[in-house]
Amino acid sequence: MSDDEKMEFWKALGRLYDSSLALQRASEALQRVSEGHEKRLDRLEVVQQWLAEKERARETGEQA
Repeated sequence: MSDDEKMEFWKALGRLYDSSLALQRASEALQRVSEGHEKRLDRLEVVQQWLAEKERARETGEQA
């Protein structure tokens, strides 16, 4: 391998490393966003369950 080829190899390796770090940071950011949305979905499910219970109670109250 010539010195130029070695230099190109190390530059490419450096670019790969930088890309890997950027991918890791982006993945961590996406994880934080998804965890935030997961909490919102949990609240939505609780509200939906409450509404369904109210609807059932209303329907059973009307039928009685």
